[in-house]
Amino acid sequence: MLPPDPLPAPLETLRQRARSFLLEELLPAERREGVATEGHATPALRRWVRTRAEAAGLFRLAQPVELGGGGLGPLGRLALHEAIAASGAVLGGLVIGGSGGLLRHGTPAQRERFLLPVLRGELAAAFAFTDTREGPRTTATRAGEAFRISGVKSFVTDGPAADLLLTVARVADGDRGGTAVFVVPKTAPGVTLRRTLETLDGAVHGEFELRDVVVSAADMIGEVGQGVPRALEDIVATRLRMAATACGAGAWTLDWTLGQVDRPHRSGTPLADREGVQAMLADSAMDLYAARSVAYTAARRAESGDSAGAEITMAKALATEAVARIVDRAIQLSGGAAVVESHPLARLYCRIRSWRIAEGTTEVLRLTIARDLLARRRGSA
Repeated sequence: MLPPDPLPAPLETLRQRARSFLLEELLPAERREGVATEGHATPALRRWVRTRAEAAGLFRLAQPVELGGGGLGPLGRLALHEAIAASGAVLGGLVIGGSGGLLRHGTPAQRERFLLPVLRGELAAAFAFTDTREGPRTTATRAGEAFRISGVKSFVTDGPAADLLLTVARVADGDRGGTAVFVVPKTAPGVTLRRTLETLDGAVHGEFELRDVVVSAADMIGEVGQGVPRALEDIVATRLRMAATACGAGAWTLDWTLGQVDRPHRSGTPLADREGVQAMLADSAMDLYAARSVAYTAARRAESGDSAGAEITMAKALATEAVARIVDRAIQLSGGAAVVESHPLARLYCRIRSWRIAEGTTEVLRLTIARDLLARRRGSA
């Protein structure tokens, strides 16, 4: 299914390049290695994917132009991440490297020490945002020209394999209280990986305890008070990527389902000839088209420079809920074979369940959207 509007020619060329890489290199490598989930991929295979993606001119597309990257905007990132997910590649998330995230807001010295090595793949950074539910809240107390950070961070995605933890902490600093982001080396004294968490989608997360970890004031990104706002900017960008991934997974599932139900069935006729089945297929097609329409509209708005936070939030909520229905229908049409752990739909079902929680649950996103609508109305009144 095509996007609601054709892509500009340069972006379509990039999308075709990505598809060729996936079909000719990544998918065959995954089959050779027998990789079922990202969490089970060896470090060597993960490095190989990044290296080959770099050689194919893909890995640095999302990185800023001034830092040697492709400067790909929201629309391009959406199109490529959707195409990657639509391929069914387990390690597709490693093909397009990050843009540097919060490290892009650092000083020139911080860029040299942290950002550039991360963009080159020499260091890996993980975002430590979420405090454990049972607490304590992560805090930073000034100690001369440094800060002492204490707390417990959970669900730090790729944290066990990271070198740097970009840690959000509440700063107690006299009248300058607020949140801030600190670059904390994972090997710093006082940092402990308490446990490794593998979620249903196969992703690996870490739970870290920070106990009186000393971090230089020179390693704080931005200023006190900018922590949560900066973090939310990064989360909005991640939500657009999740919407793209969900749309791609939905497209793969619908295409797979169409092929399965149109095959000869033991009853003598394909399941696709039955009206009830056709209705389920149509529901999935409508779910997918609606989700993609919203995602591409949000990306084009962001591409033009307009604020699109609410639209991107809608896209994430709609797409992740839509793919859940699409995959559920596919399993229902496939029968018992699809609930066996090794079946591609069973693996996908596990992956997509966490997407409705990550980067904001659907219920919380609804509140975010409503509050944005009310703020716009009150601001124009």
